Amino acid sequence: MSVDNLGFLNEISPMFRPYIQSIYQDLKLGLCKAKVDLERIGGNSSGAESQFRLVLPYCSKKLKWDVIFDTSTPWFAPDFRFDDDSFLSSANEDYLTKSVPSLTNWDANNPKSLGDVLSELIKLYKIHQVRKLHEDANSRASFEYSALMGNALTTEKDVEVWVGGHIVEFLIKLKVDVLRLPELYNDGTEQNPGIDTALLLVRYPNSTNAELILSPFLTKVLGKITLPMMHHSGVLMDYVPLVTEILNNKIYHLLNNDKLKRDLLAQLIVKYEGAILEHDASSAALLLQMNDFYWILQVDIGIKFPEKPPVLTLRSVYYSSKGKPKFKVLPNCPYTNFEGYIMQQVEIFKNECKGITQSQQIISIDN
Repeated sequence: MSVDNLGFLNEISPMFRPYIQSIYQDLKLGLCKAKVDLERIGGNSSGAESQFRLVLPYCSKKLKWDVIFDTSTPWFAPDFRFDDDSFLSSANEDYLTKSVPSLTNWDANNPKSLGDVLSELIKLYKIHQVRKLHEDANSRASFEYSALMGNALTTEKDVEVWVGGHIVEFLIKLKVDVLRLPELYNDGTEQNPGIDTALLLVRYPNSTNAELILSPFLTKVLGKITLPMMHHSGVLMDYVPLVTEILNNKIYHLLNNDKLKRDLLAQLIVKYEGAILEHDASSAALLLQMNDFYWILQVDIGIKFPEKPPVLTLRSVYYSSKGKPKFKVLPNCPYTNFEGYIMQQVEIFKNECKGITQSQQIISIDN
């Protein structure tokens, strides 16, 4: 919650404040699972204690719905004012009772009551947008949506539809296989929720500019993904599986690379079992010696292995500089003759630690 919103929240009556606090803590709407935001109505403090504007994520838009409580009857459900005048404009009482039961059975003592109502209203808003889409049954967007619903990968709950003027937007959740990713790349998952969120945003009539929207976690893990061009003659029911396959292949490649990384570390640990100081899933530190020279070999393997080789660091046990152990980060090591390369570099590093220059090494050999 921003500092401005925190100040505004304190202006709202304590009778209604728990509903908003619950929304901030628990409610995540839409396929993007983004949090709801808060605004003043009209930008001033008039009536702020009982009314406020909620900014709700939907498709690529931000819906702005006003929530108005009555301080004289605080146990009553609030009124709503929507930014789409056609939404629920002709709904009768029976329809609302059936479709928004949390509003009809409003529980003033339950802080989650407002969040429950919003969740039900968002579902109705989605139905409303799909109806608007099909009002022009001959449109390309209406055809694409109907065809997409026949795809085994996509269901109605996986798509958000927004119709505005001459523009139609589809936000589509892609079925990516991320089951093992949190196990391998768990840094920051608490700060970046929605780890399985991969969305495709397509706009009509200009559907060639499809946009991939990844959760912060998937962005960190997968990096930049270049989408293939969606041609004018192409259809969503073919394009969605294509993009899904690209993402799943990328994930499979990462998991396979992780297996190679673990295998390499396992080989080091087995071979140098008595020299291991510490290790985890991507690094190991070994205490080694050669001709009475003791050093620590640090092996760090990144997520881009084997395309990017491990980073090897030699660290002296006895020699220091400015109060810190002398160290040397080695150039890219070859996969063949790994041990021979290390021994060669250790000999150079030992002489560097002792202050022996290359020319002195040549003289001593000549003598």
